[in-house]
Order: sequence, then structure tokens, then C-alpha cells
Amino acid sequence: MAQAAREVLAIGNAVDAVVAGILMAAAESPGVLLGPVQILTGGAGAGLLAIDGRVRQPGLDAPRPRGFLANEAIPEAARVGVPLLPAAVATALASLGSLTLLRAAGPALAWARPRSPERAQVIEAIARRGAPAMAEDAVAVELTSAAGRAARGLLTPEDLAAARPVVTRCDERGLGSSGLFTVPWRAASPADGSTAHVVAAADGRGMVAIACYEVHLEGVAVSALGLTAPHLAAPVLRGQPRVAPGEPRVASAPMALRARQGLVDLAIGVAASSNADASLDAMLAALDAVPTLAEALAAAAGSRTIAIVCARNLARTLASA
Repeated sequence: MAQAAREVLAIGNAVDAVVAGILMAAAESPGVLLGPVQILTGGAGAGLLAIDGRVRQPGLDAPRPRGFLANEAIPEAARVGVPLLPAAVATALASLGSLTLLRAAGPALAWARPRSPERAQVIEAIARRGAPAMAEDAVAVELTSAAGRAARGLLTPEDLAAARPVVTRCDERGLGSSGLFTVPWRAASPADGSTAHVVAAADGRGMVAIACYEVHLEGVAVSALGLTAPHLAAPVLRGQPRVAPGEPRVASAPMALRARQGLVDLAIGVAASSNADASLDAMLAALDAVPTLAEALAAAAGSRTIAIVCARNLARTLASA
């Protein structure tokens, strides 16, 4: 994944590199493409941007099912949500990238074709046609067969067609003296970050990007696509309020950028840790309390930390998982 990001960074910018890394992870693991991704970007005069590609609750334009009883076995299909990762990476490139989605996906496609032709076909369809490829019959029929009404799931073709990430712009002046920029939708109660992975990049023009995606080993297998749909949706339970279709599902976002006077000088994240959010908070709190960044990183000892520090004429990897 890191090699894919470096390869694309040589011909593109930081956003292109991060997207290439995410797509390589999706090529390597069947449980990434249908899971969540969250992206932060900033610098190079582009301002600060957050892209919310969390999985959404399914069931759009479908009647409410009767729901499952508390003592009833719930089928796996009822826990499959609406994937927004394809739409989120396409949005990131359209907003601040310099390459086409097909070019950013080049390393991922080269890796996947001999190893998982089915998964490679899905990634190539997304790379050529963007997020709408997920709603086309070749993909949508397989997804709804595995997680739709016939399988006692909630996923509908309308869910796939309506999948759009939320894009939030932030004014640096609203960050306060710390300049710390985290996802605006970050939950007050920490989410389990055990499956979270982070990729970050900085380029020579001052653009910095960081993303958090998840690698799920369990879920509903969609064999025809070479994918696994993780258990992220809430099943409908009889006698209990239903989670509204389109609602974002919980996902950890243990990452931040630091912006000062228009320059993003730090990207930092924590990977594969159940207490990733707490580790990130400890490091962020230490940034202004200790003399060096290395000492701030030590506040999350034992965590898998990713950090890039940037000056006006260089960028340096300070920590890498």
C-alpha cells in the first residue's frame, strides 16, 4: 500500500497518493472496498476539507420490514450497509486531486488482476466510471442478491444509486490556537479502532492528506465480486426504533491535521488499536505541552502511529506503521 502511494505521489499530489494507497488496500483485502473511509486534506492554498465516506444504513425507498425478535437469529445480510468508499475516493480526486481515478488506481489494478480478477473488475469499473459503477447491474445485482430483501437484508438498488459522501470545508480560523483539524463528525464516545488503518502523504506543493479506512476479515461474502461486505448496519428489531436509512454508521477516525498560517505542518493518525481515539487524543494534548513532536508521539506508547511533519521546504515521515 505504501509503495502504491509513493508510486503515484511521484506523478501526482498528496491526495492522489492517499487514494492510490486506499485502492491498493481494497485490491489486497476483500473487506475494504465495501467498508468506510474518512479523509482529511489541507494546505497548498486549498483550505481544509473533510470527506465522510462512512457506511450508511440501508433501506432507502423500501417499506419497513417487520423486524427480528430479540431471541431470533439475525441473518448476516441484515447487517450489511451501503458502501461509500468508491464515492469518497472519487470525490477526493475531483475536489483536490491532479490525476484521474483510473491513473490513481493503476498500482491496485496491476496487483489485483493476477490475484483476484473478480475484485480487479470491480475496481476497474469504479476507476473508469466512478461511483455510479456501484449502482450498475454488474455490481448492484450481486450486492443486493447477497444483502437485499431476498437474503433478509436491507440493501436496495436505490441505496447504491444515492450513495454520496458528505464534504465539509473548514476555516482555519475556527480551529483555535491549536490549529488541530479532526473529522467534524467525530463521535463523543470513542469507536473501536481495531480494524482501522491510516495512510498519509505530503507533496512538494504543500498539500497534505490523511485517510482512515478499515480492513474487515468477517462479513458477507460476495464471491462473484471477490468482496466481503462487513457487518456495519443495524438490523431492524421488532418493537424498537429503526435506524433511519442513510444514517452514517459508527467508524473510528483516529487522525488529525494541524494547520498554522495556511500551512499544514503535521498529519498524524493511529492504526489498528481498540483505543486508537484515546491514543490520538493523548498525542494531540501533548503537542503543546512537550518540547518536541517525538515526545508527543510517546504519549501514545504502544500504538501504531503514523505521522508526517512538514516545513515550508521539506516533509519528513516521523512515524510509520
